[in-house]
Amino acid sequence: MTEQLIANCLHLDHRTDREQSILQQALEQGLYLKMWEGIVNRHNRKEGICKGHKQIIRDAKENGYKYCVVIEDDTLFFGLGAWDYFLESMPDDFDIYFSMIYVGDIINNRITSLFSGMTCYIVAERFYDFFLNGIPDDCHLDRELGKYSAQFKFMVCDKFICEQMGSNISDNTLTTTITYRPYLKGRKIFGDVKID
Repeated sequence: MTEQLIANCLHLDHRTDREQSILQQALEQGLYLKMWEGIVNRHNRKEGICKGHKQIIRDAKENGYKYCVVIEDDTLFFGLGAWDYFLESMPDDFDIYFSMIYVGDIINNRITSLFSGMTCYIVAERFYDFFLNGIPDDCHLDRELGKYSAQFKFMVCDKFICEQMGSNISDNTLTTTITYRPYLKGRKIFGDVKID
């Protein structure tokens, strides 16, 4: 990968805790961030999230970008060099390349089932149209994409490079979440992080 990719970061302005965290990590990892205000739909939170991701993919399509990186503001990298490892490990052939997933089956770095995890990923240009038009706006984006795992090439990094920050309150579910780490048990992890 020779071109510098911009990481398009979905963020809600009131989450200053997440903003400070992702800006610090971007500095440590050497990420070039472009911040995007998330879309909030208080009557249908999953629709707001889906439209937030789609606004970034639409911009990439309109600007003719070969790849589009989307990262959520609650991403936590597992160590220095994680971002570089992710880019260096990027396959030549994929529709979406994920930095990690929580739930889902993986065979030879390919997601083969329903899955969850849109924390940090790269979409190839060839998949923009399906992402924008083949996925309804009012769905759980990852679960909907998982329905097409046999049809498209959803690849995942051979070592997961990040996780989602635990939070006192989720803007999505409005529930308290301490940690998502138990969902990573048994996965290969970048760096020295131990998942018990």
